[in-house]
Amino acid sequence: MTKYIIYLATLIASLIAYNSGAQNKISWVRYDDDFTVLRKDSLKKGLDQLKYIPLGKNHFISFGGEWREQVQHYNHLNFGDVPPTYSDATISQLWHRLMIHTDIELGSHFRFFMQLSNTARFFNDNPMVPEIEENQLSLHQAFGELKFNNWNFRLGHQELFYGNHRLITFREGPNTRQAFDGLLVKRKFKNGSLDFFAVSKVISKQYVFDDESMHDGLLGIYGTQFYANRKLGLDYFLVNFQSRDQKYNYQSGYENRQTCGIRLFSNLKIVNFELEGAYQTGKFNDLTIEAYSVLADVNITVLPAKKGIIGLAVSLASGDKDSTDGKLNTYNLLYAKPAYGLVAPIGATNMVSLSPYVKINPVQKLNVLAQVFFMGRNSNQDGTYSPGMVQNRPKPNALFITNKKTLGQLYVLETNYQQTKNVSFALDASYFDIGSYPKATGVGKDILYLSFKSAFRF
Repeated sequence: MTKYIIYLATLIASLIAYNSGAQNKISWVRYDDDFTVLRKDSLKKGLDQLKYIPLGKNHFISFGGEWREQVQHYNHLNFGDVPPTYSDATISQLWHRLMIHTDIELGSHFRFFMQLSNTARFFNDNPMVPEIEENQLSLHQAFGELKFNNWNFRLGHQELFYGNHRLITFREGPNTRQAFDGLLVKRKFKNGSLDFFAVSKVISKQYVFDDESMHDGLLGIYGTQFYANRKLGLDYFLVNFQSRDQKYNYQSGYENRQTCGIRLFSNLKIVNFELEGAYQTGKFNDLTIEAYSVLADVNITVLPAKKGIIGLAVSLASGDKDSTDGKLNTYNLLYAKPAYGLVAPIGATNMVSLSPYVKINPVQKLNVLAQVFFMGRNSNQDGTYSPGMVQNRPKPNALFITNKKTLGQLYVLETNYQQTKNVSFALDASYFDIGSYPKATGVGKDILYLSFKSAFRF
């Protein structure tokens, strides 16, 4: 009952807020919002009045938030393979997200940022997945930041993301976003930046202020350098990951893994590309880690007036080759985004993927993406894992029961309509036409996924 009261109160408050006006300069990570144009504005209207409220000489406080509702429908959740505790593999549900934040600036060199989060799931009787679906109330972010001309020092709960979200991300797709606890040091240069971080992923729990951290450790650097008037960019990274909770082929143990890699990308008028590669080494129990991931994405603009783009992406990530050779070849996704969306719990490890796509803006406020993934296992001596690196196929008693590799074809249609600077709507549809591997390792039914999402951000 408490969930429904919170949901109703959120809906009413958001509708009231919607009529208050519009904002801009809103970022996906809200501590990067830029409302400095309002700092000296004494005639602010609507929701602008929540930004840069004076607290004294050169001291300010700002407020902001997000309200998101997402209706989803699955035919044959997880290819129809659900635990006995599930009532049905075909479900409809509502995801609810409310996030409120405040940013306190004390002079030019210090600020404190805090964000509360409330996520919930409705109309689905299956067991809850707390890390993804529901966190009734959490202190999602809370950090202090010391700022100088070219240095930033940030300590506390915070969202992070780098590159194209294939290493570390705040994970926008799932209902509950991802945060980290620890230290970030950023050094800014004329044409780039270098970050040093020592953090631990925050484990999102279902109830009120019960999140945990300091289970896993992540220590590393991530740098970005731009060339040719920012038309070319190079990312480089070196990360150490430590955990006592990892499992590979259902064997648990202590993992100490190093990941190094580069990402080369362009921002040109007609033809663009992205090339990314990473290599991993280290130890998992007594096994020596040797794993890799590579991706190539090339696209061309064919309709400049409509931002029409056609492209092709190819990715390859290693899986374990031989359970008896003393090595572990499974690529660890660390804290990457779900590479294939929300339709199926499949992460981009032990995977070969070929993906043509089309992007277009048929009208000014509408973005459309149509994409097809042709997917298969890289190694038949390793299973498939979720984006959170939890193995889900095959079952423990059937690890090497099949040599089949083909996962199938995933057809994706995503749309986003930005009605105003604050209000957006998204309609997504996906169909997973399964191949021989899901059929050989379970019920193996095709998946249909439909989603309608509305969001209000201020």
